Amino acid sequence: MKPDSWKALSRDEQNWIGDYLDGTIDPEAFASLQDRMKESPELRATMRRCLHIDDSLREFAEDSLADSSQSSIASWVDETPETIPFSETISSGSRRAIPVAIAAGLAFLLGLVFMFVASRPDSSSPVVENDEPSAEGFAALTRLFDAEWATDESHREGDTLGAESIHLASGTAEIQFFSGATMTVEGPSRISLKSAWEASCLEGAVRMQVPPAARGFKLHAPSSEIVDLGTEFGLVVREGKSHVEVIDGEIALRHRDEEETILEKGDALDLPVEGPSEKIENGRVSFPDAKRFDSRAIEQRRSDFDRWKSHRDSLAGDDRLIAYYTFDQRSNEPLIPNLALPRNPELDGATILAERVDGRWTGMKQALEFRRPGSRVRVNLPGEFSAFSFVAWVRIDSLDRWYNALFMADSYETGEPHWQIRDDGSMMVSVMVDDSRPNPKNPDGPAIRFQRLYFSPPMWDPSMSGQWLHLASVIDPQNKRVSHYVNGERISREEIKPEYYIDELRIGSAEIGNWGQPFREDPVFAIRNLNGRMDEIAIFKTALQDEEMASLYERSRSLR
Repeated sequence: MKPDSWKALSRDEQNWIGDYLDGTIDPEAFASLQDRMKESPELRATMRRCLHIDDSLREFAEDSLADSSQSSIASWVDETPETIPFSETISSGSRRAIPVAIAAGLAFLLGLVFMFVASRPDSSSPVVENDEPSAEGFAALTRLFDAEWATDESHREGDTLGAESIHLASGTAEIQFFSGATMTVEGPSRISLKSAWEASCLEGAVRMQVPPAARGFKLHAPSSEIVDLGTEFGLVVREGKSHVEVIDGEIALRHRDEEETILEKGDALDLPVEGPSEKIENGRVSFPDAKRFDSRAIEQRRSDFDRWKSHRDSLAGDDRLIAYYTFDQRSNEPLIPNLALPRNPELDGATILAERVDGRWTGMKQALEFRRPGSRVRVNLPGEFSAFSFVAWVRIDSLDRWYNALFMADSYETGEPHWQIRDDGSMMVSVMVDDSRPNPKNPDGPAIRFQRLYFSPPMWDPSMSGQWLHLASVIDPQNKRVSHYVNGERISREEIKPEYYIDELRIGSAEIGNWGQPFREDPVFAIRNLNGRMDEIAIFKTALQDEEMASLYERSRSLR
């Protein structure tokens, strides 16, 4: 009996894997295997499991055969199965054949392992899969200029793109493929992305810049295929009619059933859907160029930043604020002023190891980065409060620890809050209900005590690394609920049950971006620093409602 994942393979696929492991695969079968693996994640997963078993058995055989080899294909399927072309990592001669006796023994042991694992009632695969983090996509939207999307689409700068079509109604967008190619698109345009090495222009105007590392990138028009040979070229498709022009370098062009043609700098062709290509004078078509928009973009960002400064000054006067920190002073002074009016210097923060970096407006506003384990901002916010609303602009680079601090009360005593992000991408906010009572779920753990944690659904994954997000959590004892928000939209709400109700809240000494419990005597501390940046944080002593949170997001966000 064999596992379902093995039985799901075709006979050819099973034979290819077996021959590969035996070192007897011929070049034709090897080419078929690599082509199929590009298309089938199931085949890659099964190959990965087989290679793990094979490599383990090879280690077992090392006492008998010192020269047993390891295959580079294992590193390909283990580490980067979606991004490294299979054909570039191995060749059919890269795996040395195993002597017949050892190969036979290994094959016999491999069969035993298959049967043993398959016979276990709780197993469906030969080995346990790695829970390695993964993300999807092979291109990113790097810059947008006055971009308006079709009614059924919405994209932002920094978005990762996969195998999909995008419809730019107007404006300009810059797309960087993970191969290294850069596409500048001018609306109205419809672009279909197929891989890091291939795309189609169905309608509109594009300009391609392809460095040597991305040589071989393919761009399709309705009746043509363009293979870039390390160059810069433009393509316009309107009503099915195409026009291509080489700006620098050269391209290989195949139009309809014509022979492949090499075009060099200055060459321009019309590419009708029904007729032959026609060489024409260059310069007749204007192609999008992101460089032309740079100065205009700077002016727009300046205007956008001035808009935010007006919002900042207005928000500072909100009498519901406990504290408001924007981190945008440009000096190296460690003091972080609390901008909430009336100004009270006693509520200012102190920066420790956190680094000043570019914020949401590069070159115009600063943020703080908390990438070092000891980085933090120390604050002291005395008083008693009836509710909390925590609001922050955050750029998460990774969630590489269990808990990632946003705002944490030091000693976590009765009525004090913790606001964090868990490693699965969910927001979590908690209040210590009674620090003198043990937690019923862990009565022997005095460090946990009687608290209540409220989680959002996962709202972040590695594909969002580097994106600015407007995060908020609201603790509302009066209405007995806790809510979480992302970009002004509520993503969860949970009832505060009677046993966890507490209406006398406080903060006292606390930290932004970390939790180090500075009053402990033991020098050891949990690593909870936020691996990312914070652009601003506001803490309110009332519970903001849905419409207020949406308005706060709209007034503080970047429009570019």
